[in-house]
Amino acid sequence: MANWDEEPQFSAPRTLGRVLLVDDEPELRRIFRRSLVRAGFEVTEAAGGATALELARSGRFDVVISDVRMAGGTGLELLDQLALELPELPVVLVSGSNGFLDAATARGYGAFDYLQKPVALADLHTLAASGVAAHRERAGVTEREEPRESGTRLIAAAPIADSDWPARQSYK
Repeated sequence: MANWDEEPQFSAPRTLGRVLLVDDEPELRRIFRRSLVRAGFEVTEAAGGATALELARSGRFDVVISDVRMAGGTGLELLDQLALELPELPVVLVSGSNGFLDAATARGYGAFDYLQKPVALADLHTLAASGVAAHRERAGVTEREEPRESGTRLIAAAPIADSDWPARQSYK
């Protein structure tokens, strides 16, 4: 007999990757978060570098997307600290200041890549996906593995090719 008082158990849908989104502008974070979530990413927000660093240390993220200029610290300071502590974690820098930073300079500082505001959301998705792929490659995770929070990995099953099946029998 079914117990209607129990919550149903569902497994979480597979995401494209886990993004740590860092910006001191709540409205911009909201727009980026909604767009990334709709594209299939799991997103966690941080309003500044200190909070982002604490969250990043959990090891749960595949890529960090951070504004360059924020109150209470810069994206470059966050990038420096992440490069020391989590060198395999890609960081995409975002800046609204013309001439302050370009993609080549950002990469020279150690960023995975750079976006100039206003950001085309398709470019945001593309760089998030590229960052996730780079992180998984650096961490030795293949597309067929799905990291689990418990520290174990579940390897997805693949269909067996017809040549691997035993001889087929006819059931006439």
